[in-house]
Amino acid sequence: MIVGLGNDILEIQRVNVEIERRILTDLEKNKRKLDAQYIAGRFSLKEAFFKALGTGIGGNSFKDISFLNNENGKPYAVFHKEFDGFNFCHVSLSHDEYVISTVILEKVEGNIFLGLGSNIGDKEKNLRVALKKLKANGLRLVNVSSLYITEPYGYVEQDVFYNIVVEIDSNLPYLKLLNLILKIENEMGRKRLKKWGPRNIDIDILFYGNLVVEMADLKIPHYDFENRDFFIAPMYELSEEFKHPISMKTMRDYYVNLKEKWKKIDWSL
Repeated sequence: MIVGLGNDILEIQRVNVEIERRILTDLEKNKRKLDAQYIAGRFSLKEAFFKALGTGIGGNSFKDISFLNNENGKPYAVFHKEFDGFNFCHVSLSHDEYVISTVILEKVEGNIFLGLGSNIGDKEKNLRVALKKLKANGLRLVNVSSLYITEPYGYVEQDVFYNIVVEIDSNLPYLKLLNLILKIENEMGRKRLKKWGPRNIDIDILFYGNLVVEMADLKIPHYDFENRDFFIAPMYELSEEFKHPISMKTMRDYYVNLKEKWKKIDWSL
């Protein structure tokens, strides 16, 4: 469902490059030539985004969002503040004498993916309890992967992990979803004693639609997704055509390069 549409047009020669101090984030400035065309494009995209949001700039800042380009030159949004009501953001930018930008905000059912893991105690039971708690807190489980038994990652002197990926549907925006996950982990007695160390339950937000989030306590997509077979394999099982919002690779693209290092077990809730 489309929840917002914003358009903007701006004549490039009207742009004073000195406005970059008010408009651009550090991410947008990094290793870029800050000419009028680039600044105009970012200004126009942000205007279009706030129009799509339905609020205008009021109560927000131009630096609450960055617009970057992937390796193919396609622009995408990076959120530095929590925004509500959508899990997909589609961006288009064209320029000649003018820059013309379009931002579409969309709420698509499901398409929020969580990775769960456990390697202490009754691992399978821990995963089932975590899923029940997610449901009890209003999250709808759209699909749950098979169980993947994998060797530990990072710190290897520990027991094997039981891992799953679950697709959920929720109206919670991403930061509130993170806070709910942390609450559930705390209720289950999660102890953070060592980085990548043993844990009875671990719940990570892998993807929130196609949104890219860079906040102090939250990064989406998961910062190390591409190196974690125990995320990639169950993601491929659930949604092989789902695209990483930055690389634009499908889960199939990632999966075909893996060497199977896991034991897969079908299970039901």
